[in-house]
Amino acid sequence: MNRICMKVVAGALLAAVMSASAGNLILVGDSTLATRKPEQRIGSWGDSMADKLKDGWKIVNVAVGGRTVKSIQYGKVSSWQRAQNAMQQGDFVIVQFGINDASPRTNKFVRIPDFKAELAKFADVIRAKGATPVFCSPVTSGTYDKDGKFVRNQSRAKYAAATRDIAAEKNVDFIDMTELTSQVLAGLDKAAGQDLYVGKSTKDGKPIFDTCHPSKAGAKRYGEAFIKDAKDRKLAIASIFN
Repeated sequence: MNRICMKVVAGALLAAVMSASAGNLILVGDSTLATRKPEQRIGSWGDSMADKLKDGWKIVNVAVGGRTVKSIQYGKVSSWQRAQNAMQQGDFVIVQFGINDASPRTNKFVRIPDFKAELAKFADVIRAKGATPVFCSPVTSGTYDKDGKFVRNQSRAKYAAATRDIAAEKNVDFIDMTELTSQVLAGLDKAAGQDLYVGKSTKDGKPIFDTCHPSKAGAKRYGEAFIKDAKDRKLAIASIFN
């Protein structure tokens, strides 16, 4: 091999190494992923992973509260469009829906077949940008019965199964956040488990007990669960975390 060829090969290898050592971790999803203000009790399990990223990697969070796999695409410049604008070769894109989509008595409801079809489109678009999709099922709710036993959220379980199915069909890495977060809560008593959620709050001026949104402590715990699962299973996205 002559010197010119060797330089070309060396340059290509260096470019490949550099592209693999820096990039964006793009978060697409609902309120459990969305960025929060420091003074808010509510947390983002996606943003909680920022301090675990290797040098050169950064989070681009386009998640929005109340969104579904369909409504994230609405608007003149939608959150989904902003995600696409940010995508570069070698990036990773976490996609998590299934909470608002599972609300049958609201106009947010997305039927399972439509839910799967939209996720399939997302996978195709992300890959066309040279990025890697990672599908996640929704984090569970912090619900306990009167005896203090954790109660699994069945509506989210259905969308978790749908996400798992379409991930397998599209050969996309899948992390079962519904199961991982359920395992965390099942191992805690009611007081400790509900401390991982916002708890006492207000909605429309009325007091509520929020067991849907993780607190900052809960978000951190769930981000750690994501990273551990990715590393244990040797998924590609594990390579960007320390």
